[in-house]
Amino acid sequence: MRKITSIVLLAMLGTVMTSCSKETMVEDTCIISTTSSATYYINGQQYYAEPRTESEWSAFLDYMLALAREGYTVRFERMNSQQQIEVAKEKVTYTTKDFNKAKAWSMQMALQGYSVTISSNQETGEYTCIAVR
Repeated sequence: MRKITSIVLLAMLGTVMTSCSKETMVEDTCIISTTSSATYYINGQQYYAEPRTESEWSAFLDYMLALAREGYTVRFERMNSQQQIEVAKEKVTYTTKDFNKAKAWSMQMALQGYSVTISSNQETGEYTCIAVR
């Protein structure tokens, strides 16, 4: 009887040890989220927005250009977790009467880290876009 008990205990111990040794390694999953926010100014008054998707950025730029068309001077910049400090200022100016070209250029410059200012001449219908970094 003692032999049977020992065999049963060894079998149970072996089962327990086997189940412990077959540990499945699950790697930690890390989700990296980038905050896609913007600081913008309408005639010098500061505001914040958090467009996250491409369509939200498109709507945000539509809003900026619509305000410029109404006579406001607007400026916006994408906020990054990494702020770059540069001594020399680089300034690029783009003018167009085409809404879509002004929108595309402004977004491209913002993606490159520029602060973009947009104004519109209501008489000529021309957008003046200035990017500074």
